[in-house]
Amino acid sequence: MTDVASETPVKLPWLDEPRFHCFGCSPRNKVGLALKMIRLEDGRLASDIVFTEDYASYPGVVHGGIVSVLVDELMGDLIALDHGLLAFSVTLRTKFLEPLLVGLPYRAVASIVGVGDGILRTEADVLAADDRVVLMSSATYQPIRSEQATEHMGLDPADHARIGHYFDHQMG
Repeated sequence: MTDVASETPVKLPWLDEPRFHCFGCSPRNKVGLALKMIRLEDGRLASDIVFTEDYASYPGVVHGGIVSVLVDELMGDLIALDHGLLAFSVTLRTKFLEPLLVGLPYRAVASIVGVGDGILRTEADVLAADDRVVLMSSATYQPIRSEQATEHMGLDPADHARIGHYFDHQMG
């Protein structure tokens, strides 16, 4: 894996939101992944992780759904950081080239590969310590509208006043 010292840590601005308890990135979610992000020199977003037995399916093997959370979180956060908007996953396709194992270091790396027709297209890979790709993923995201935020997230007017700038973005 690349030397982390040459990479820029990223502060996710929504982590200060008291109602955000994201399973992927929030340090307040006691059972979540509490991912920390780094910005690579080429603009991609990355996160290093060692999964514990808490996230296993079969003994010693990380549950595929948990790994899907990792790549979905990374791709969604990249969109939020680069485009200033929050988006819902519309599709998530993941190909496991080999099982991820508990206790080993991995790096997930995400990039935005397209914007248009009201959606954003992303890709992410998970790499083993020797830079071997063990998982490939692609996804599409749709920007969240204010009415969706109110309906699905239960945001009130005070919430909208603080984070409303993340909603109602149009993507070509």
